[in-house]
Amino acid sequence: MPDPLRVLIVDDERLARRSVRSALDDVEDAAVAGEAGGVDAAAEQIHTSEPDVVLLDVQMRGETGFDLLDRLDAPVQVIFVTAHDEYAVRAFEVNALDYLLKPIDPDRLAKALRRARQAETALPNDEEATPDAFRYDDLFFYEEGRRPRFIRIREIVFIAAAGNYTELHLTDGDTALTSTTLSNWTDRLPNAHFARIHRSTIVNVEHVTDVAQTEGRSYDVHVPTREAPLVMSRRRARRLKDRLA
Repeated sequence: MPDPLRVLIVDDERLARRSVRSALDDVEDAAVAGEAGGVDAAAEQIHTSEPDVVLLDVQMRGETGFDLLDRLDAPVQVIFVTAHDEYAVRAFEVNALDYLLKPIDPDRLAKALRRARQAETALPNDEEATPDAFRYDDLFFYEEGRRPRFIRIREIVFIAAAGNYTELHLTDGDTALTSTTLSNWTDRLPNAHFARIHRSTIVNVEHVTDVAQTEGRSYDVHVPTREAPLVMSRRRARRLKDRLA
């Protein structure tokens, strides 16, 4: 049975957060991962605990939910929760999963979270790879930088989100900045060799030299081209273990 969806509640009003938490109590397969009363606290919790879904208020004191999305270095599944409907068009322009009006209808919330679950689990496997999926020995032509060249997929050590771009870190220590999103890389890379270890990082498991558990809820993942370790959450480590078992 899959783990419950871990949901972060972001609202500047304590009573509103309590109301959302109460609505979640009536939804199966969902658990509260935390609460935040503003953009700074929410950004920190998303970075450290990697919730599956963020229930995000649009209007908060001196800031908006859209300010939070501008702060994140990688996409996150967002369901907007608000008392106002004038932001609905903009919400879907930033690829929000849904837009719920307060007070929340638990049935409506459950439907939105089912969509989040479907989006999370809709990852390709080797038998259902997309037509343009890469094989491990494939070459692709990189021409987005000043030095056009061919890059072999197996030479990618890890890929990191970099704002609206992604940065490839290669076996020769070089890097390549691309406009391909992390989600698109996830869809196209061979599942047997690459793993999403963080919301903002994909690693080639063939190049991992060591994995060490930290005192917190994460793991340090060491690769030869980077002095500082990459971070892998306990939740993603468990998923990776299940996938490779």
